Amino acid sequence: MLQRIQSRVPRLSSLLRTAAVAVVSSATTAVLFIACEVQPPAQVAPPATSASSAAAPSASSASSAPSAAPSASAGLGAPAPVVARAASPPAQSAGAAAVAPNPAVSVYQQNGGSVVNITSLAVVTRLGQPVAQQPQGIGSGFFIDGDGRIVTNNHVVQDAAQLAVTLQDKTMVSARLLGRDPDNDLAVIQVDPTATDPDGRAIADRIRPVTLGDSDRVTIGETAVAIGSPLGLQQTVTEGIVSALRNPGEDTGPAVAAQQQSLDLLGGAIQTDAAINPGNSGGPLFNASGQVIGVNSAILSQSGGNEGVGFAIPINVVKRVAPELIQSGRYRHPQVGVTSIPLSDLSPQAKQQLGLQPNQKGLLVQQVTAGAQQAGIQPGTRRVNVGSDTVLVGGDIIVGIDGQPVATGGDLRGWIENTKHPGDTTTLSILRNGQRRDVPITLSERPASS
Repeated sequence: MLQRIQSRVPRLSSLLRTAAVAVVSSATTAVLFIACEVQPPAQVAPPATSASSAAAPSASSASSAPSAAPSASAGLGAPAPVVARAASPPAQSAGAAAVAPNPAVSVYQQNGGSVVNITSLAVVTRLGQPVAQQPQGIGSGFFIDGDGRIVTNNHVVQDAAQLAVTLQDKTMVSARLLGRDPDNDLAVIQVDPTATDPDGRAIADRIRPVTLGDSDRVTIGETAVAIGSPLGLQQTVTEGIVSALRNPGEDTGPAVAAQQQSLDLLGGAIQTDAAINPGNSGGPLFNASGQVIGVNSAILSQSGGNEGVGFAIPINVVKRVAPELIQSGRYRHPQVGVTSIPLSDLSPQAKQQLGLQPNQKGLLVQQVTAGAQQAGIQPGTRRVNVGSDTVLVGGDIIVGIDGQPVATGGDLRGWIENTKHPGDTTTLSILRNGQRRDVPITLSERPASS
């Protein structure tokens, strides 16, 4: 009996220590929750003199729980003897051990000063005279050169009468619109490098261009770091991974349709679970090396906030579009001039009804305009009811472009958007009466969106 009791003593002692730790942890958690709940928004922003040093830790804590938990345990659970024997002071060693593995720290330190807050202003008039400026929207952006040019989203600036840019140190200066592309949801604005802060110092030394990466080399699963102003909270850093790579025009699935949300992936998209919320729009998405791989643009959400499904415009689209926006204020989009139906959208029974092979892929041409019409591409002429839809059959089937296979409208549009310009020539591969042929087409300019 004595042996049995003695064998239980260590277990009982262990249980008591576990209970004590649980009580302390619960109390700490409760305090943190209350502090977060009652903290007024005005106290969230760091003072101007310590924007770089104060923002990064708070932004790091805003990362998802799985990312934050290992950092916390590394800082709190470092064994005392190991810390005591470290060459550097114990506090520094513990801190370095906690943050060094996290790439978001170096990404922010390298690029925080490159990211700006953009306020869209409406001018309030009275009797035809401007009397006040009223903020109507907040977004983010980032410097792309030393001349003060900033890339952001079109939807951040499209309705603005005036624009204000807030730098990392809280200096606010005015900006002007250089150009915008609604179809790609991109815009370029510019601040004057000679503009001064309240102390009379020029802002030129605070214009820090980012380094642009190559979105064609982005891989699923790699680190993604977003910096921006979600809900107006400037210099916020969130971290996640690249969750998926979406092709131009890709079907985003029935869940999106059920929510009646529109996601037009004109140039494709980088999908990420890094937290993106209203106010992040136009801000950069970085890789672990601190290179910009995308421009945060949209989220899919049932609540209106972040649910881990965010989308960024690939930076290679920016490289293609921004120079034209700077030069001419607009971007000219090419078009083939066809309206079509992807055969992949049709069931085998519907294909049989239309006289097509069950495994046939491509685009069934319905209407033609512009270059396609001039090149002699033939639309369908015979109407067939397929369920509740009417399909024109008997026309050409597009199966390729410039040697690339085409199965969806996104395949066709993505190729010409990313490789061609109005006036360029492309070659469509079509099936006509069962025979394959190649038809050269001169691309025209697609009518601009508002």
